[in-house]
Amino acid sequence: MRYEFLVAGSVSETVEAAFPELTATRARAGGTSLHGPVEDDARVRELLARFEDLGITVVEMRQLPD
Repeated sequence: MRYEFLVAGSVSETVEAAFPELTATRARAGGTSLHGPVEDDARVRELLARFEDLGITVVEMRQLPD
C-alpha cells in the first residue's frame, strides 16, 4: 500500500529525516506531501503518532493506488 500525508506549510530537513520511508514534495496551496509505501494499518498509526509527537498537523491522509 502507498499513502500520502498532506501537511500545512513546508517541513524542515529534520522532519524529513524523521520520516526516511516517505518522500517529501511541495504540494499545492503551499503544503507538503509526504508519501510512500506503508506496510499495514499499524504502520499508518505509527506514522500518525510520529507526526503528532513532532507537532505536525496532518491536513489530509489518503491511500494511493499502487
